[in-house]
Amino acid sequence: HSNLPGQLAFAIDFNEDQDQVVDWLYEDADAKLIAAAPDLLAELTILRDTLPHVGLPAATRVELLRRIDSAIAKATQ
Repeated sequence: HSNLPGQLAFAIDFNEDQDQVVDWLYEDADAKLIAAAPDLLAELTILRDTLPHVGLPAATRVELLRRIDSAIAKATQ
């Protein structure tokens, strides 16, 4: 909600430690993505650990691992 007429906002206030994470977002999709981010990162980490055991061509596997590692680094650094 928002105090501005005609504005729709989503407040995402606290994480597990009760620290403020985000003040205001003005798009529903942004709020949903932020709310899902911890689960998405956890699943991506599982995929990263599982992918070396999947029967893919080596070049494909290496490229996918590179892209996954890049995304994980972006999310955690």
